Amino acid sequence: MPYSAEISRSNPACFLFLIDQSGSMDDPFGGSPGRKKAEGVADAANSLLQNLVLKCAKEEGIRDYFNVGVLGYGGSQVTSALGGPISGQDLLKISEIGNAPLRLDERTRKREDGRVGWLTKSSRSRSGSSPSQTAVRRCARRLAELQTFSVAGWLSTRAVSHLSS
Repeated sequence: MPYSAEISRSNPACFLFLIDQSGSMDDPFGGSPGRKKAEGVADAANSLLQNLVLKCAKEEGIRDYFNVGVLGYGGSQVTSALGGPISGQDLLKISEIGNAPLRLDERTRKREDGRVGWLTKSSRSRSGSSPSQTAVRRCARRLAELQTFSVAGWLSTRAVSHLSS
């Protein structure tokens, strides 16, 4: 039977995102030689965070329907990938993220589009390995601290792998 639960301010959903910050993220992004993988990932993650904030925005402010964490891994370390006043924190209320952007980017596409940024494109590890399994285990431990599920049960049913080019 699929899992289901009501999402509310008293029972928020939790999102933990793992961001590869290894040396391979300096490689070109797709067919764009002037753009790095890290830039594409930062843009996608910032867009996703912006959308989560907008889903929770009401007239009186941002309602805390979600707890969100963004962990970066690269080399031998796993750290919070968020910057600015919320840096160093593994898990935050969505209002804390929404109220602390690093910057507002002006972008020109077919229409004007201002995007919000929380992740920096330059806060990457330069080492060559990607300890994704360490990052997944840290996420699982953090979720277990919230008493949302059994870490041992979750990890025993998952094969952790890292795909690289």
